[in-house]
Amino acid sequence: MSTQTTIHDEPPTQTPDSETATIRFRRDQVSSGVSRLGRLRPGGVMRIEYDPLRLLSDAEPREVVSHVRFAPSGEQRSAVLRFPVTVSQARPGTSKPAAYDVTIPDDAALVELWFERRGPTGSDAWDSRYGQNYRFTVTRDGLPVPEASVSLRPEAIIDPSRIRVVDDVALKAQVATSATGSALATELKISARITGADESTVAWADIHIFDATDDVVHAGTLELRGPETPSEQTIVQTWSANVYQGSGGGSGAGVWSRPDAHSVQYRLYCRMEASTFTDGVLHQFDVLPDAAVRPVPGGW
Repeated sequence: MSTQTTIHDEPPTQTPDSETATIRFRRDQVSSGVSRLGRLRPGGVMRIEYDPLRLLSDAEPREVVSHVRFAPSGEQRSAVLRFPVTVSQARPGTSKPAAYDVTIPDDAALVELWFERRGPTGSDAWDSRYGQNYRFTVTRDGLPVPEASVSLRPEAIIDPSRIRVVDDVALKAQVATSATGSALATELKISARITGADESTVAWADIHIFDATDDVVHAGTLELRGPETPSEQTIVQTWSANVYQGSGGGSGAGVWSRPDAHSVQYRLYCRMEASTFTDGVLHQFDVLPDAAVRPVPGGW
């Protein structure tokens, strides 16, 4: 039986230009340092912002070349990146990126990015995700569904008359972890209609969190409380939980860095009368990148 996918577009206020998506490459020793603001659309503009400290040092003069390839056409473009300050002036937290704008072809479905460092004797280093390149899906509307999406449990019975999501939202915010500490947290809120609940009814959501390149950075099952009282009638149950804790620090705990969550995906289930039910819908949201919630010192 086929299942549905419900995808929720970003609020238009998340990017100053709805036709421009920005892919940022920052130096980060823990995570990839890659973030995305906005969605890549055919005919739109992709802005690449690249931190010189990812590939350059002040030892010898070198340049960084950005390579872009679109699929399925195979069209490729390359450009030498021009940095606003010298590498000797660029330190973590104060570096200034090179910016490079590329118009996305109308037939593009995928874009690959990689970066090459060139010295006096030719190419001597690459930033290419260990040869796999940084890959981003291009969609005409809506959100792309990642390959590693949450799968439907094989024992589940698709029956929206038993359980059905009526409202949901995912948001990222900076939250306090102590009197002096804080962290980025992604919250998921779900309201669902449940019919025919008994004392043994339990509910849960299988969840995936994705980064900017649609790699899974967290996967798990969120246990949700069942209805407080059994009812043959239809009731609305609401749940709210932090499903992913990102980077943060303070209060003597030091500073920790975690991958930047960009998308939240889930399937909702309940178990009653010894059977597992679901509405059969794959729910998906985009959330803001970390830097849009907690600006990075230095302004980008």
